[in-house]
Amino acid sequence: MPASSTPPRLLACLLGALATSSLAAQATPPDDSGERAAHGWSRERKAQALNLGIVAGVTAYGFAKWDWGETSFRSSSEGWFGSHTDSGGADKLGHAYTGAVATALTASLYRRWGYDEAQAARLGAFSGLLLTSAVELGDGFSPEHGFSWEDQVANLAGVGLEYLRQRHAGWRERVQFRWEYFPSPAMRHGQHSDLATDYSGSRWMLAFPLRAWGARDSALRHFDLLVGYGTRGYGDDDQEFFDDTERHPFIGVGINLPLLLDTLGASPSTQRVFEYLQIPGTALPLPP
Repeated sequence: MPASSTPPRLLACLLGALATSSLAAQATPPDDSGERAAHGWSRERKAQALNLGIVAGVTAYGFAKWDWGETSFRSSSEGWFGSHTDSGGADKLGHAYTGAVATALTASLYRRWGYDEAQAARLGAFSGLLLTSAVELGDGFSPEHGFSWEDQVANLAGVGLEYLRQRHAGWRERVQFRWEYFPSPAMRHGQHSDLATDYSGSRWMLAFPLRAWGARDSALRHFDLLVGYGTRGYGDDDQEFFDDTERHPFIGVGINLPLLLDTLGASPSTQRVFEYLQIPGTALPLPP
């Protein structure tokens, strides 16, 4: 599967699934008993509707827009993070990140519908993997794309990491998977228009908040240790802005944005957004 096509596909499907589930969530308040509510759907019916909607939405969109069903199933190997791969491996982190965010968002819906933390984590992981796997399997029947084992492993990694974070409070405090984005030169000059495939403007990182690693009572609690990766110059629109393709694994430090927002009085839900997003300028690779 071309590296440039997959993350926006997954993101589009994720938005569709969330729209479907949001409609179902309005049917009734959380129902802890698991029985049908007096007015609206039970939590089990909502969960079934969400996952059926994921499969139906992905399938319908795939046949309508992605040429699914026009060839027999085939698979291909894209490689991992090598210099001669389509995006230097940036698309694999895009896959993992999409799986993680899909798991987090659907788990939050399950909690809203009355499932406890353990149940919501399991169901969120199931829905996240269902979404990413449905797209990958469907692309196996497309003449332009193909099933990629590397992409599917990345999907599993992102879902698995987020499941651990949802299931265990200690993991959630100690490890966060974030995306940092600042438009690439091609995007800024109007030669590229797809944010999701603007790999030259993206970095992904694992953040380890120091306050969860023993620095809760010191000034270091305001900082994170970062381990990340990004690439530059791999897109067709990047060539006039970069002399060569570049891969950038890095370690660094960053500002703990959830803690800063907590200090400023932001709501817990707002703080949680920045467990998944890193604002440009708040993360410093070492060396720069």
